[in-house]
Amino acid sequence: MILIDYFGHMVATENEMELHLFAKKIGLKRKWYQTSGGHPHYDLTTQRKINQALVAGAKQVPIKDIMTRAWWAKDE
Repeated sequence: MILIDYFGHMVATENEMELHLFAKKIGLKRKWYQTSGGHPHYDLTTQRKINQALVAGAKQVPIKDIMTRAWWAKDE
């Protein structure tokens, strides 16, 4: 599942590949992938891009959910 917080951080709950495939689906470039702070994500910088991700199936959640549900990154 793809999650987006209200700041536009986009993460995956399953694995990195899930995140990259979804990012490609909505037109994000791989070079925009961020791993800073041990929290792999993409930043959605416009409301248009956030809306596009939501229409494509992402779920908008509070930032707390981003940190607790994107568990896979802690293991890699």
